Amino acid sequence: MASRRAELGLDAVNFFAAAVQTGFGPFIAVYLTLHHWTGLAIGAILSLGTIVAMASQIPAGALVDAMANKRLAGAVGLTAIGFSALLLAALPTQFGVGVAEILHGFASCMVNPAIAAITLMVVRRDLLGERLGRNMRFASLGNGVAAAIMGAAGFWLSGVSVFILTALLVIPAIFSLASIETKTASASQAAPVHRPTFQELRALFLDRRLLSFMACQALFQMADAAMLPYVGRKIAAEAGQSANPLIAVALVLPQIVVALLSPAVGRAAESRGRRIVLMVGFASEPIRGLLFAIISPAVPLVLVQALDGIGAAVIGVLLPLIAADISRERGHFNLAMGAIGVAVGAGAAASTALAGTIDQFYGNDSALFALAGIGLLATAAVWLLMPESRVAPDAV
Repeated sequence: MASRRAELGLDAVNFFAAAVQTGFGPFIAVYLTLHHWTGLAIGAILSLGTIVAMASQIPAGALVDAMANKRLAGAVGLTAIGFSALLLAALPTQFGVGVAEILHGFASCMVNPAIAAITLMVVRRDLLGERLGRNMRFASLGNGVAAAIMGAAGFWLSGVSVFILTALLVIPAIFSLASIETKTASASQAAPVHRPTFQELRALFLDRRLLSFMACQALFQMADAAMLPYVGRKIAAEAGQSANPLIAVALVLPQIVVALLSPAVGRAAESRGRRIVLMVGFASEPIRGLLFAIISPAVPLVLVQALDGIGAAVIGVLLPLIAADISRERGHFNLAMGAIGVAVGAGAAASTALAGTIDQFYGNDSALFALAGIGLLATAAVWLLMPESRVAPDAV
């Protein structure tokens, strides 16, 4: 069992790491707009960051696997993110923002896998699900608190203050990492540190559990990624000038649900199995999309967005947990995480393209119906394709 110090350290590092990542959300678009960037230029530079993040998933995962000190891997990633934030603050030019996006894209692919690997090292195997749920709880809290503080700083001080604050938050995140004692890890829990052979990689990437989970994740993200932007348009059309605070509430509500629900998701995954919990989380997506398509008033639309917290909690806990199941025998935990991350990114990219095409020809509600249908397909894929990956308690 993890020591009290390690538990508190994991709480803190999840809180501050999520807070650091918050600065790279919508604040960048606002900041660049204030520096007279066009919408096309902003979209292009943000797409660069997305492409780099997708391409970096597997190499960054392999790098974290190759580093014996996972805390150092997390600290390197966080430091690079802090540097990219300072670069945004100091040099809001195409070159400066481009370098910052590339650096952030790769570094962010190191941080979360490193935290998951540290969790795997300090927590007893049969308690991993609940601990990952607690990780998600503190990450959601960090996200919400940082969004409020950065929003206030951007409004009362300046847009650049958001990125200075982001860089400053790296300091407590690294101190939190340093406070985590990893010597309690058992040899069976720590992934072996060596250069992967071709046979090992072939076995990993042909593992039915990994391939099935990647397919399910791609379908889920295809349903999920474009849903909130299209609902935001619907809310704006209904609420007019009152849309901004309503959209802010729509962003906060799922975070509250994630914070409340994540530990219970982890416990259920350990006691009931991964597959049934994954199905419950996935099933919330078609229900959410259908309600978005048939409801018009703005306030009920915002309330329906709380369902997003169910899927987010389940994915946040189950993704590293299933990756740990898959890598239990042959190692390469972070490489498995990276492969799943590629599927997530591909699904998200397809979501916006598909929804945009349907919206252009058939309208906003038709796009939401289509996304709901893909969510139903994703749920069916879990039922038909996804094998149970949990190891029986007596085998632990």
